[in-house]
Parts: sequence; structure tokens; C-alpha cells
Amino acid sequence: MKKHLLILLAAIVLTLTATAAADAQCTFTIAKKTMTLNGDCITTTSIIVSNGFTLNGAGHTITAMDPLGDYFKRGIVQNGGATADVTNVTITTSGLSDPCDQTSQYRLRGILFDGASGSITDTHVLNINHGAFSTCGDQGNAIEVRNFGASATTCRVRIDGNTATGYQKGGIIANGDVDVTITDNVVDGLGPSPLIARNGIQLGFGATGMIKRNQVSNNEYTGPENASAAGILLVAGAFFFGSPYSVGAQIDQNTISENDVGVWIAELDASGNPPATMTNVKVVNNTISKAGFTNPYQAGVSDSGNNDKVIANRISGLGYDPSFVGRFEVDADPSFTNRAKVHANK
Repeated sequence: MKKHLLILLAAIVLTLTATAAADAQCTFTIAKKTMTLNGDCITTTSIIVSNGFTLNGAGHTITAMDPLGDYFKRGIVQNGGATADVTNVTITTSGLSDPCDQTSQYRLRGILFDGASGSITDTHVLNINHGAFSTCGDQGNAIEVRNFGASATTCRVRIDGNTATGYQKGGIIANGDVDVTITDNVVDGLGPSPLIARNGIQLGFGATGMIKRNQVSNNEYTGPENASAAGILLVAGAFFFGSPYSVGAQIDQNTISENDVGVWIAELDASGNPPATMTNVKVVNNTISKAGFTNPYQAGVSDSGNNDKVIANRISGLGYDPSFVGRFEVDADPSFTNRAKVHANK
């Protein structure tokens, strides 16, 4: 029987995965356009949320494990069409191997929206990694929304009330032609790492939107590479793979603690210089702190853009004390940013 006919039947129990139903061991009750998880379960393949559907975890846990003779690929939960919603579910991993496969579509994510609009709310996305000692830096984003040509129009996604911890690389990531509202989430990098410079929340490569009232903490890098970790990172411009700028993003009323760089705005032209184009990013009313020294470069806010505003942020702690070399409350030197408006920070 075809899937669209099954949808017409109320309260039918089905097993849905990206490929074969027998692989997933996760069952859902389908009613109208909601697929409700029936209990805690294990999956070895991606669970696909059909176009226009909501996955309601009903408070249960989905655990990803490697399939026999292979390794887990792609998102644990991901969209199957232009719109999807995911809510009230815990997503985690157990004993994943570490292939460090850099093939883009195979990279591990907890929840992946690729070319889709919708919402991700009230989820717990935990330990999305290939093991505690993996050095594979492009793997393991807890929540990722992206649009690099998968949709002809800007994807709009609300990410609200989630918890992301134990991620390998990123907590909440939005890349490409997406407009996101990221509010009231808890994102925790779990402290210093010598292996990977993790980032808590990222807007990248043309993504824009609002990041507001989140708690972002413990993204610190102690390894040998010339790198720092960021609580909130915005990275865009032609210098970064020819991407468009991220214009008009707002970073407001977040509590950002124990990150190498609290808020890092890095928008550069093709030559690595600050852009001539106005980026108009606002970093306002955030509370940013770091107690100590874990990295050679630490800043409450670091800005490279054009006409960005860094206003009324409360920045504290020895980690951002400018009397020490390599420490800044606000690093907005005119040599690498254009017309930054920096005032009323404490």
C-alpha cells in the first residue's frame, strides 16, 4: 500500500526510515501529518520526516548506532521535503566508529534540515560525535539547517527551546540561504578540548536571522593549531568559499560564558579584508564572561564587518581583560573592520 494512502488512516503504527523499515527499530503512530514516536528506540539509518510532517518524539529517545559492517551516515533525523517540524525528542548516539569521512552528505548530524523550512523545538540533542577522541573537525553538529541550492527560495527555520551538548564540532549551525530564529536554547561545549575548536551557534555563508536569549558556554580550544573556539560565530564573505555576506543578523540578550571568543563576527572580502558592503550586524545586550586563560586569543566580541554595532554588552572576567596580551573586551580594530559602532559596553 502506498504511503499517501496509509496517511489517510488514523492511528496506524508504522516503522519509517530513510531506507528499509526493518533497519530502524523505531516505530511511529501516524495521525494526519504527525508521526509520534512510540517509545525509546535504536536506528542505524536516518529517520526521514516526510514533506509537511511533524515528528513528535513524545519525550522518547532515539539512539543512533552503526549498522553492521558500516558506519552511521548523515542526519539521525532529517527532512524529506521542503517543510518539516521536529519536537519533544531526545536524540543521541552510542558507540559510533570514527571513519572521518569528509563527504558532505555523509557527515554526522543530530537533526538536519537541508533545503527545508520549519521548526525544531523542545529537543535534547546529546553526544553527536564519533567518540570522545575524534579529531574529525567537520563532523558532529547537533542541529544543522542548510540551504546550498536545495531550495530555490530562502529557507526559514525556528529553532527554539532545545538543548545541545556533547557535540563534536557545532551545537546549532545555520549555513547558506537560510533565515533562522534561534531562541531560548542551551548550548554547552563541555569545556576545553585539545582536539577540535568547537563552536556553539554559527551563522555561515550567507545565513542570517536572530540569535536571542540563548545560553552558550564552554567552547574552548587548547590544542596546537592556530585556532580559537567561539560561543556564537558568524562567518561569511567571498574569502570563505566565495559566499555572500550575512547581512542584518541580530545577536541579542544571550548569556555567553567560558568561550575563547564570546561573539565572533568574521565577514571578509575575497582578499581577506573588511567588506565594502554594509553587513549591519547587531551584537547588543549580551552578557559575556570568561574567568581564565585557555587560548592565546580571547575576546568578548571580535568584529570584522562593515557598520556593525557592538552596544550595551556586559563583558567581564580575566579571560577578556585587555591588560593581558591577546585578551580583549571588544576587538574591533579599524585595520580589520569598517565603521564599527562600539559603545556602552561594560
